[in-house]
Amino acid sequence: MRALLIVLLVLFAPTAFACEVDLIVHPKSNIKPVKWMHDALVKHRVCSTLISTPTKSSGQKDRRHKFGYRDTIIVVPNGLEKADSVDIIYWFHGLTGFSKKTFKKRLAPQYAWLVNKQSWPAILVVTELPWSHFTSTQWKRQGRVFRKKDEFFNYTKEVEEHIVRLLRKNKKFRFDRIIVGHSAGGSAIASASMYGGLCKVNPIGVIFSDSTYGRWFDLSWRGCLREATQTRKFRILVLGQSFGEPWKNYNRWQKRNKHQAKTIEAHKLSLPWTHGRIGNNAIPFFYNRFTSGTYENIY
Repeated sequence: MRALLIVLLVLFAPTAFACEVDLIVHPKSNIKPVKWMHDALVKHRVCSTLISTPTKSSGQKDRRHKFGYRDTIIVVPNGLEKADSVDIIYWFHGLTGFSKKTFKKRLAPQYAWLVNKQSWPAILVVTELPWSHFTSTQWKRQGRVFRKKDEFFNYTKEVEEHIVRLLRKNKKFRFDRIIVGHSAGGSAIASASMYGGLCKVNPIGVIFSDSTYGRWFDLSWRGCLREATQTRKFRILVLGQSFGEPWKNYNRWQKRNKHQAKTIEAHKLSLPWTHGRIGNNAIPFFYNRFTSGTYENIY
């Protein structure tokens, strides 16, 4: 145990004048993503607590994973001690995600923009999916998550229990949930909508970040999104590169469902927007940074 503590102190020693990032790491967690996210948070000076843990409700046993189970990384920013509610962003990564690129280039810059530049202390949850960097046969396993009844609903409860314990909050503390699926992450939204109880978590936002491949949006809509929009107000964003397959598939659905499409905030994004740039800016998009649709490097 002492040797492990020394290794962790060396690996995660903060640089001079850096913001402090506290660590709560499960003994079975994969240390690589922890270090990638930790270093990125330090670089962008996001003062926070980083939690890494396997979850019983999703990915507890994965024989195609390098370590036999999948992790979840939770980032809780400082400054929530007196809050009675918080935005919590669930990020579903793309194919071979949960990688160094996911944390350092995709998530950390936009999360730091929100927490530091916008002074909006949201919580970030990065869910490792069956097509992550640490699994095999990624292409074949897209969508194979949250397929059991209420699996996503139970997953959010398990994740949020960690946060409630950390912040010492009571049951009245409110989580305003935002679900983002980038690229292959759209298949996770589809599965969670059809089977996993996505709408039971009462999201305030669902974002398809260039992720409406095939019939993933159709399945999401038929699964629970259509019914949910009839009973409560929340935002559904579709971000798509103008010449890409995801936008073509959404546009097909849109033409066939003109009345229902009025409830969707759809953005057809032309160059210099790219698939990667959409993913790198999905969070600012939700927080109304790109209302004109014009690309700008904000980091």
